[in-house]
Amino acid sequence: MAKASAKPKLDLVKRDDSNALIPEAFRNVLGYHLRVAQEASFQAFSAAADKADLKPGWYSILTILAEYGELTPSDLSRVCGRDRSTLTATLKGLSIRGLIERHQNPEDQRSYSVRLTEEGRKMQRRLHAIAHQHDQRLDEIVGADKDVVIAVLARIVNALGTS
Repeated sequence: MAKASAKPKLDLVKRDDSNALIPEAFRNVLGYHLRVAQEASFQAFSAAADKADLKPGWYSILTILAEYGELTPSDLSRVCGRDRSTLTATLKGLSIRGLIERHQNPEDQRSYSVRLTEEGRKMQRRLHAIAHQHDQRLDEIVGADKDVVIAVLARIVNALGTS
């Protein structure tokens, strides 16, 4: 009878040796590393936001609206890189919490735009303070390579697009 190949034992891997946890098939797969890095970053930001009883997923939407003022959901979807169908539920939640308000297009009643309320501006400022601390931590991690990392990530986005 043929002996089965030995599988790595996860309980024997030290926490500081995260490369040992990466399946061999993914060790050189950039998409895998991008996803894991994004998830680690989001979880760290989420933990800080949760301590303040805030939802981290709101940050990008509230910040975009703070900068642009008023946008249609389609424009907001393009700017934040989220699918419109998933954005709709988030916008509903933000509206229920009184953080954004909808404005109907007087020329087309099917069309509307959204903008921040004063409460939404306050929430955005609180989330921005948390995001700033988180970004400082990321700056420490990437160090002098920050410009290169940002340039490479931008090249990926530009080449693959956002839909």
